[in-house]
Amino acid sequence: MNVVCIGGGPAGLYLGILLKLQDSRHRVVVYERNRPSDTFGFGVVFSHATLGNLAAADPESYAEITRHFARWDDIEIHVRGQVLRSTGHGFCGLERKQLLLILQERARALGVELHFEHTVSSLDDEVLRGADVIVAGDGVASWVRDAQAGELGPSVDIRPNKFVWLGTTVPYRAFTFLFKESPFGLFRIHAYPYSAERSTFIAECRHDTWLRAGFDTADEDRTVAVLEQLFAQELGEHRLIKNRSIWRNFPTVRCQRWHAGNLVIVGDAAHTAHFSIGSGTKLAMEDSIELAAALLSAEGGGAAAIPAALAAYQARRMPEVESLQAAAQASLEWFEGTERYMHLPPAQFAYNLMTRSLRVSHASMHKRDPDLARAVEPLLSGGQAGVAPRKTAVALGEHRLLGRAIAAGPADQAAGVGIGGVAGAAGAAGAAPLACWWRWGKRQGAGQPSPCSTPPGLAMIRRRCCGPPPSSPRRRGAT
Repeated sequence: MNVVCIGGGPAGLYLGILLKLQDSRHRVVVYERNRPSDTFGFGVVFSHATLGNLAAADPESYAEITRHFARWDDIEIHVRGQVLRSTGHGFCGLERKQLLLILQERARALGVELHFEHTVSSLDDEVLRGADVIVAGDGVASWVRDAQAGELGPSVDIRPNKFVWLGTTVPYRAFTFLFKESPFGLFRIHAYPYSAERSTFIAECRHDTWLRAGFDTADEDRTVAVLEQLFAQELGEHRLIKNRSIWRNFPTVRCQRWHAGNLVIVGDAAHTAHFSIGSGTKLAMEDSIELAAALLSAEGGGAAAIPAALAAYQARRMPEVESLQAAAQASLEWFEGTERYMHLPPAQFAYNLMTRSLRVSHASMHKRDPDLARAVEPLLSGGQAGVAPRKTAVALGEHRLLGRAIAAGPADQAAGVGIGGVAGAAGAAGAAPLACWWRWGKRQGAGQPSPCSTPPGLAMIRRRCCGPPPSSPRRRGAT
């Protein structure tokens, strides 16, 4: 099989490794526009679950990667002068440059052909002629994805918050969130170690905060100087480190299809997940594991078998990616609206942060961090002892739900019952039948909530009942 990869990031390198491991007769060629040692960014993070996938796929590169790991189990949350530590999570990280060098060396040793400082900018390029499979791992700004937009159906949602990716000499020992009020507004910091001496330091803020701080006219040096001043207490004697550290808006990339003919897109070219929950590197390498398996299953079938193999790869891989993107969407929306949670007691704020993705239940939190779970229960129950969280009341705008467990059924919807369990509403007694808020708002007539006036706390309920509400056109190129 003759495979050509556009882009020498983790996806292309790892795919080459896996294909060559199975059969050295496969020809895999990787074209990368940058030099071997060039990389932008600082550390990458892997969960324990991802490590199991890497260990099974290639034990040798896994051993070398883990040899360079910084490891930690805790998450630290700094808010309103307090530091809360949540335990039992389990992360590993290493420098992105180190990861690329490990994968380059392994790929080269197995016979993958690596060409650096070689730009491929057209699908008609002569280096692509004769390829059985063309793999585009050319990043979030993928020109291949744009060139094949009619086939792939991409959408790019540019989010409103601003962020900048920096490094620091602070040797953090936990995944650290700093929430700090400033004269300009609230800053959120996402920081985590990638070596014994260095850490990633991502600064995020709302657009209006960014403007008030003067970052719209700031170069890298000015950005570093302002942030070092704002976080002088947190940094101490340590410094921030720049590396093409430009303020950006996060683009959520989705595609209806990841393949067209013998072309397939992987990694950030196909999908992105917000940095607050997902690692692009993790997703890219797991893409390569599934893609290699699909291509190997097509061996012997000739060129005609390739499109079916790529379709099988997408069918197997896309549900997992979409699940992670859904969690990342909930997480990024939490960080876009962090200001509305800053009044909460620190323990409740930390719990809210830890469960923001909707993937961590109260039962799960009890297993991971029982101290935090127990600390938040009295806050939710109004001081009542022994009350299960799902049975505690909650205020949502002008409404008060008697419990947090909701359900919807055909009979409820046919009867027009909207929010069972809302004090004074039909169905208030008992375990809260909930017909879809979206439909309820349309049925109740004047004076009742409409889809557009859903209280913020019910937004996720509405989405989970009947999918996302109508949205404004996707924005591209926000500044």
